[in-house]
Amino acid sequence: MSDGYCVYQGEAKKSASYFRDLKFKLPTFSNPADTYMRILAVNYPKTDKDLKKLAFFNKYYNSRIKSYVQNENSILKLEVPSLKGIEKTTAGGW
Repeated sequence: MSDGYCVYQGEAKKSASYFRDLKFKLPTFSNPADTYMRILAVNYPKTDKDLKKLAFFNKYYNSRIKSYVQNENSILKLEVPSLKGIEKTTAGGW
């Protein structure tokens, strides 16, 4: 996530490949989470550079990942559970 926007969604082991596809250089002997945090960091108040970075991430995410997620969601359908017959307790809970 960067500024509340999803940037990557998937397996951790595939994240390095995803960010390399975005043309980021990932150090060999570093903690990937630290590297991603530096890449995804946004200044506040946001500068034009930050806005361009967010637009780039959103465009790439929408073109590469969003379609995969929508496809998976169309394959797996979960029924909404019925709450019929469940009574509310006097304590305000279920």
